[in-house]
Amino acid sequence: MIDMTKALRGFEISKRENPISQLHPLTKLILFVILISAPLISSSLILQIFVLVGEMPLVIAGKMGRRLMDTARGSLLFFVLIVGLNYLFTKDINFSFSMGLRLMNMIVASSVFMASTTPMEIGDLLSMIRVPYYITFSLVIALRFIPVLARDVENIVAAQQSRGIKVGEGGFLEKMRSLIPVMVPTVVLAIRRSQQLGEALETKAFGAVKRRTIYVRYSMSFKDVMLLLYVAALAAMSGLLAYSHTIASTPSLLRFI
Repeated sequence: MIDMTKALRGFEISKRENPISQLHPLTKLILFVILISAPLISSSLILQIFVLVGEMPLVIAGKMGRRLMDTARGSLLFFVLIVGLNYLFTKDINFSFSMGLRLMNMIVASSVFMASTTPMEIGDLLSMIRVPYYITFSLVIALRFIPVLARDVENIVAAQQSRGIKVGEGGFLEKMRSLIPVMVPTVVLAIRRSQQLGEALETKAFGAVKRRTIYVRYSMSFKDVMLLLYVAALAAMSGLLAYSHTIASTPSLLRFI
């Protein structure tokens, strides 16, 4: 049985130290932006495979193999759904698998970024580029709530199963119907937590001080330079593959002469 709650584990903040987590936050942001953008520039199946293979050294260096496998198993239903719907409407198997791999590439990129970056680093990075602090704080809180929400869902599923409710079993409609006893308590818990958070912020006078300081000072290292060069080469090759796919799929002008 596919456990869709495992799909959220790729977005959990990891506390394990790894070579990727020791990089400058700006380097990790550039890495994340390029890995997210590369699959979107073309629908080429070769490009999607190339980006996926290019992400594997980062997964190995960050020691994220087991975490990524859990996320992939949890996302398998979405992968099958995307491939199936695209094939249903386009009848193009290459394009359909390309769209499925695009989803997996973006999941891998997000997992690498979240497993190597703490919410504090994300907040500091946004403060460096002059993003208003209330926006930074909202994003950091949202990132911190993802693993909390994932644990809440797992606890609710276990509690409902102990009451004899079969969650995620049967046909497609039965699976969707069985999620109702899970979604309702999850929404109620999320609203309750947001109210508690708002009260905590009010008692601590959030926003009273306009100018804030950064606790940690970051600096670029040789590892940052090497990873930026690797990502630049990955982006350049992705651009060439996208360009070649565009040329190959564009009818020659000679046909119209």
